[in-house]
Amino acid sequence: MPTLYLAQHGKSFSEAEDSERRLTPEGAAETEKVARLLAVAGVKVAEVLHSGKTRARQTAEIFARHLGAPVREADGLAPNDDPRIWASRAEALTSDVLLVGHLPHLSRLASLLLVGDPQKEVIRFRYSGVVKLERGEAGWRLVWYITPEIAP
Repeated sequence: MPTLYLAQHGKSFSEAEDSERRLTPEGAAETEKVARLLAVAGVKVAEVLHSGKTRARQTAEIFARHLGAPVREADGLAPNDDPRIWASRAEALTSDVLLVGHLPHLSRLASLLLVGDPQKEVIRFRYSGVVKLERGEAGWRLVWYITPEIAP
């Protein structure tokens, strides 16, 4: 059964500091830590998809480099996009994918997949954190959640 990984982009500069909202040095370092752990754990994905926003693209590029996967922009991953777009796409997945996006979208998508209600916060996402969801006979289930604090 396919696996869906959900990652919130790394910590970025505020719009006042950087109009493109690039990753801060801390955000890049935290993403590197998590990406290294995923690689050591043997995580493999067919591709890493991101929203197109600079902070998500930079985060996706770090994950893709460590996981040896191609990276590309995908629609439906912006902060306020409808989570049903990716919930529907997730049902049709035939390979493992890592989505790099934003809040509140990621939280709403995870909640929709896990409990059927995008308004219930089931997972408290954190910058550079990655959630592993697997689809089984009874639907989606949470397998693990890695944050920079627990990555060596």
